[in-house]
Amino acid sequence: MRSFRSLVVLSALSLSLPVLAEEAAPKARPAADAPKPSCEHGVQKALCSRCNPKLSAVYKSKGDWCPEHERAESQCVICNPKLAEKGVK
Repeated sequence: MRSFRSLVVLSALSLSLPVLAEEAAPKARPAADAPKPSCEHGVQKALCSRCNPKLSAVYKSKGDWCPEHERAESQCVICNPKLAEKGVK
């Protein structure tokens, strides 16, 4: 009788394992791999200080502002020519 119970339990487990494995599979996150939309300046559109002038206050408060060229220092390709390699214009 004991071996019969063991056989039933093992059979139930072997039938449910494929279902559990499918449920436990990690789901792909397409949003993380998708490229962020960039503006005409080559910067992420939501963070572009030239497309969104209201962001200037945020960049200024963080000390990331180029007063000479009126844009975020982290987006100023004139002061930082290496940014052009990343596509910033």
